[in-house]
Amino acid sequence: MYTPIDLENINFKKTAFGYDKDEVMEFVENIYKDFDKLYKENLTLKDKNNMLSDAIREYKSMEDALRDTVVTAHSISDEIKKNAHKEAENIVKEASVQKDEMLSKANQELEVVRGQIATLKQEFNIYKSKIRSLIQSQIEILELDQ
Repeated sequence: MYTPIDLENINFKKTAFGYDKDEVMEFVENIYKDFDKLYKENLTLKDKNNMLSDAIREYKSMEDALRDTVVTAHSISDEIKKNAHKEAENIVKEASVQKDEMLSKANQELEVVRGQIATLKQEFNIYKSKIRSLIQSQIEILELDQ
């Protein structure tokens, strides 16, 4: 294969009618072969370059899609965490309200039971007084008969 310097420094033999035809034809044939080889290699390299460029574009597109997916996933994750915290706070508040309601109801029931106990104590004392009074009156009747 000829280099640019080889082509610049080429000298053909001179004959009576110009340059040596066989030498020029051999040179042209060599140049043709070299050009054909370089042309085919250039086409192959262009195809390879186009294929690699397409692959790079595809990978960049995939990278962008993955980046968008990661950003979206991060955003969704943050939203899920935020919602979970809100839900947890709501559950705690609801439990606190239920606790207060249950405690209030238990206190009301306790007051009702205490009231019933007080009423029963009063009734017991009344019955006790009545029985004492009845027993005393019976004793007095018994003593009168003696």
